[in-house]
Amino acid sequence: IYVITMCAGYMTFGDTAQCNILLNYHPHDMLAFLGRWATACSTLFGFPLVFNGAREGFKNAAMALDQPSVSDPKNHVKLVVAMLSCACMLAILVDDIKVIVGYSGAVLGSLLVYICPPILYANILKRHFGPESLEYKRGRRNLILVPFGTSIAVVGV
Repeated sequence: IYVITMCAGYMTFGDTAQCNILLNYHPHDMLAFLGRWATACSTLFGFPLVFNGAREGFKNAAMALDQPSVSDPKNHVKLVVAMLSCACMLAILVDDIKVIVGYSGAVLGSLLVYICPPILYANILKRHFGPESLEYKRGRRNLILVPFGTSIAVVGV
């Protein structure tokens, strides 16, 4: 679906196509207005679902990294305010969505695939078997993926 939409946008507007295809249409075009309205509704009503998943993932990662205070119910409001503040500041500071898409694809993709799993796995083995165990020492070998993932993220940005 994405490839078809990208090709249709390029075939319609050529090299002058903007990152957000709806910005290419006249401000008073009714179909473009409906598309902008649908995008706004999707963002407005989808944000709480995505944010809840991000908050829970952040709390779980903090627990795995031995930071249990993040998951403490007393800190719930502080965590939500901090995360929303970061999201709002990012939205205010970044004018073009391609910057966010580029960073999220490069950095978050590399973080989720190459960096976080070996760190979390090593911490779980350390907590379960102890720092001197053979399982933990073998599991630490996976940490070689962290510099690789970091280099992929840097190249991708």
